[in-house]
Amino acid sequence: MKRILYILFLAPLCLLSVLTIMYVSSNKTPFFTIKNIKINGIEQLQEVEVIRRVSPFIKETILSLDAQKIRKSVMSHPFVKDVRIKTVFPFSVVIDVVEKKPSALWIDGTGSVMVVDENGEPFRPIAQNMAKDLFIINTKEKRDVKCVFEEVNSWIKEGIIKKEQISEVVYANDNMTLYVAKEGIEVILGKEGQKKRLKRALIVLEDAKKRGLLIKCIDARFEKGAIIQERQV
Repeated sequence: MKRILYILFLAPLCLLSVLTIMYVSSNKTPFFTIKNIKINGIEQLQEVEVIRRVSPFIKETILSLDAQKIRKSVMSHPFVKDVRIKTVFPFSVVIDVVEKKPSALWIDGTGSVMVVDENGEPFRPIAQNMAKDLFIINTKEKRDVKCVFEEVNSWIKEGIIKKEQISEVVYANDNMTLYVAKEGIEVILGKEGQKKRLKRALIVLEDAKKRGLLIKCIDARFEKGAIIQERQV
């Protein structure tokens, strides 16, 4: 009895296996064919740009996918910080893109404007609506951009000044000048002890506001105090 039941169970299973093999062999469509490519995380990039970069490495099936080459190709784009490739069986490929974050603007000696990423590296030309909430670094040399960015961000992290207070940082010949507050008040910090001078300048500015003074410029390049220039009404 058991043997009959075993044969009754095994026979359909064998038949199903044979039919499956026959179907796969006769079907011209490869098994695990890639039918869907999903791209996540893009805002600055266009989807067509990513597809154009990965298409040479997208094979017929997921099993033959070269994820390393796809990642390397997408990573070569200047807007991209990181890429992760995932396969979702049986038909899909997911490309998770991490873009560089616009964190400041750089105006060079010719007046050209580039966007600076979170590491202080200029990585792309400015595009429409990208200037919002980004302070400007105004310096001729590209090599100075990262140093200025890191210095200013260290002040922000320490709570000395808020990012939204800064509209522009001018750096030339080791001299630094900030334009702060909504009025774009000029704060001259000079070459040395810039953090200490900024703290002093902000105290002077706060005191001037309490006294109802309209400040145009604060020159903090002095051991004690600062020279203020009032705005003409």
